[in-house]
Amino acid sequence: MEETKDSLSDTTTQLETPSSIPKPSTDTTSPLNPQTNETMEITHHPNRSLLTAIMHTFIRPFGPLITKMRDETPRGSPKLDVPKHATTRAHVSHRVVADVHIYDMTPKLPHMGALKSSSQPPEKVRRKRIYYFAGGGWRMPASADHWALTSKLAASCPDTTVSIVSYPLTPHNPAPESIPVLLDLLPKLLNACAAENETAILAGDSAGGNLALALPLEMLRAAAAADANAPQPPMPAHILVISPSTDLRRCNPEIPILERKDPLLRHKFVKATSEVWRGEWPADDTRLSPLLVPLNVLTALRDRGVQVHGVTGGYDILTPDALLFRDRLVEAGVGGSWLHWEKQMHVYPVAWRYGLPESRKAKDWMVEVINKKM
Repeated sequence: MEETKDSLSDTTTQLETPSSIPKPSTDTTSPLNPQTNETMEITHHPNRSLLTAIMHTFIRPFGPLITKMRDETPRGSPKLDVPKHATTRAHVSHRVVADVHIYDMTPKLPHMGALKSSSQPPEKVRRKRIYYFAGGGWRMPASADHWALTSKLAASCPDTTVSIVSYPLTPHNPAPESIPVLLDLLPKLLNACAAENETAILAGDSAGGNLALALPLEMLRAAAAADANAPQPPMPAHILVISPSTDLRRCNPEIPILERKDPLLRHKFVKATSEVWRGEWPADDTRLSPLLVPLNVLTALRDRGVQVHGVTGGYDILTPDALLFRDRLVEAGVGGSWLHWEKQMHVYPVAWRYGLPESRKAKDWMVEVINKKM
């Protein structure tokens, strides 16, 4: 095998905005009052541990079985079963907003850093709210692994609530039906964050990462096409995506090359799921494919101070398009942090609870970004 003993070494670089890109706006009239940033910080890990290499070899023959669709969900937002392991780490409560089920998680035990002396007056802390869209090819609800990751984030990030958004799924809710529901929902969620003085964060993996990107970008695109005097839509302060699906055309020439190495995904699978999700919309519709949004929409994201953070793996057929999207963010001057780990499979941080070193370290990287950069 090609693995090295020092498999977890890394390099960190900063990709600067080209000088030809206009400086970001310093306007802070947004209710989220975000900060602008012109630098995308890239962390790159070049190698893979022996344990992970063995696991990849083992699961590759079962990739199509692992991604096989389970029972179909009904029309509308599916109500989820909360696994017991999630409730050991976090308090889980349920609410419905705009006919969409949402599950809020807060830690059961106070963080040591949040403990205050009883002799001191309580300090007003700006809380964070992460709205998480779980992946699953737009057809499967949040899995036990998604609950494990999100409840762990809630338990590891002080003053943070992590909320799973149970969005409508295919085959009964393709994008032409689901996207309008979510575009109605998202402003309500973001405005509620502003009213509660919460820092709003959108997050998701795979298909959920697609939504975490596509929804705010579509809100900005629609605003740019509307009357100049129309109110600007609310925006999150940050977007955090894991192995996002960014181009539903599935035409990147690197896909069939990487398919030979990808332990989990096959070209046929990602093509089929995108076709069912898009319904009557073309695959190059920017409501579906964030990679294809005009540059002025990405610069609008920059001007609103939204930072984009991402995690990608080198043995994932969706990664080439995700990295192209990252490059477009850099071109537009959008700031953030990005972890790229060579020879890692699709959504590898979601597998952290199985003891894989890179998955655990990627999860820890996410926690650090949430705690220190958001």
